[in-house]
Formats: sequence, structure tokens, C-alpha cells
Amino acid sequence: MKNEKLNGKFKELIELLRKNNIICKKLNEIKLNTRKKLKAYLGVNLKNEYCFVLKLEKKSRFLSKDIDVLYEFLPKEINFRYKKKILILNSPICSKAKEKINDWKIINGAG
Repeated sequence: MKNEKLNGKFKELIELLRKNNIICKKLNEIKLNTRKKLKAYLGVNLKNEYCFVLKLEKKSRFLSKDIDVLYEFLPKEINFRYKKKILILNSPICSKAKEKINDWKIINGAG
């Protein structure tokens, strides 16, 4: 039962990425040692570009101070290789925070 629930969440993620024209031929979850509602994935898209996907669930607005969380979980040793950085949020984002992370693709994951 638990495995089916995980597969359903993974399928939702893949569908959300597909709706935003991001198709990964390989996508693996990274186990994070955190209590935050945060999931991280590493993948390779159809153009053989490396992708880092971070899904963050917050009830409140994503602010500039929250940007540190993104870089805290971005693996340092692969930072230079990952061309596509994707942030999936289910809450609104502050305009100042959006400007600071203009190298990230931001997807609204609220559904």
C-alpha cells in the first residue's frame, strides 16, 4: 500500500513536469536528511542535460530568506553540471525572491 502511494506521488511529479515541457528519461529521488517538506530529484532530460528538481511544500509565501534552503540542498559536487534547476512550489513566491533565483525554472505545483 505504501509503495503504491509513493508511485502515485512520483507519477504526479512526472505529469507536472510533462505539462511544463520537461521530459526526463531518467529521474531519481535523493534522500534528504531533513524534517522540511522537501523532495529532491536528479535527472537527465531528452537533450542529455542534467536536471535538479526540488519540490517544496509550504503554506506561506516563498521569501528571499527561503532561497538559502535551495542552495543548502543543491549538491555541491554536481552544481556545475546541472544545467536545469527546477523549483516546484505549492505557494506564492515573493517577487524579490523570484528575481534572485532567475536561473531556476519555477513551476506552480498546487493542484
